[in-house]
Amino acid sequence: MYEDVREVESRLEMKDFPLNIIVEPGNYCNLNCSTCANNKLTRPKGTMNILLYKKIVDEIARENPYARLWLDFYGEPLLQKYKIYYMVDYARKKGLVNININTNGTLLDREMAEMLLDSGIRFISIDCDGFSKEVYEKIRVGADRDVTYANIEYLLKRKQELLVKDTIVEVKVMEMEENRHEVDQILAYWRQRGAWTTTRRLISWAGMCEDIKPKAQTSRVACANAVGILAITWDGKAVNCVMDVDAQYVCGDVTQSSVKDIWIQRNRDMVSKHMEHRFEELPEICQSCTDWAIIGEERFDDQGNPVQKDYGHRNKML
Repeated sequence: MYEDVREVESRLEMKDFPLNIIVEPGNYCNLNCSTCANNKLTRPKGTMNILLYKKIVDEIARENPYARLWLDFYGEPLLQKYKIYYMVDYARKKGLVNININTNGTLLDREMAEMLLDSGIRFISIDCDGFSKEVYEKIRVGADRDVTYANIEYLLKRKQELLVKDTIVEVKVMEMEENRHEVDQILAYWRQRGAWTTTRRLISWAGMCEDIKPKAQTSRVACANAVGILAITWDGKAVNCVMDVDAQYVCGDVTQSSVKDIWIQRNRDMVSKHMEHRFEELPEICQSCTDWAIIGEERFDDQGNPVQKDYGHRNKML
């Protein structure tokens, strides 16, 4: 069962530093997926300067090394190649505990698999939205199903051979009409090969994907995307919500201000309105968004045991 959004809301807290910090290595992507709006972005394309990245990581290390650092946002991070290894390695050496990456898996070849497993990364989440070639490639437009599957299989095999125990490999499925009949097959296949498995529902990216319209099953609650996550674009813009992938509502610039100062001001200006259910005072992008209604996921470890996220600010993620 997916987490109930009201139960998720009951665990949310406003803190002086974000629990999740998403840093965008770059907003280029090698695919044109049916569930994504990357090809609709109007903001500039680019990659993050390593000096800016180090500034962000240094602050996280000072403020809370248990905060979750995610190397993604709205592009394929593995396009950065060797730079990704450096980014993970630098964060780990600075003492960060929860270093994570989301990838579509298409570029996760043997060389990249070795680098990630050597880097000390904590969590690798790989999108895999189909079992059959037909379904997978209809959703992940531009990808080759067999290449992606071979990439993941090699990563899991090498993880076992190298006895890498601290890195979790998750295969994530975005459940939708096109693949619903294959979801159980996907999960069983990867669980048998030592992966964690997660199912999520289809999001609209705050309406950027106009054909996707999540429906609310309950009255509105505070959005976990807004309360617990700060997303930073490749050029240092901190956005009000991780669903705002085109950076329409920028709440700060980390080239000029600290993450903590931006976060505290954002809490005052927006997050407090979520927590107090003053939804009519939210930015327009929030008022029209229904992605809050499908917060929550179904996650299982490699043994098939259900796993719930830890929302603590001084703990490991899982």
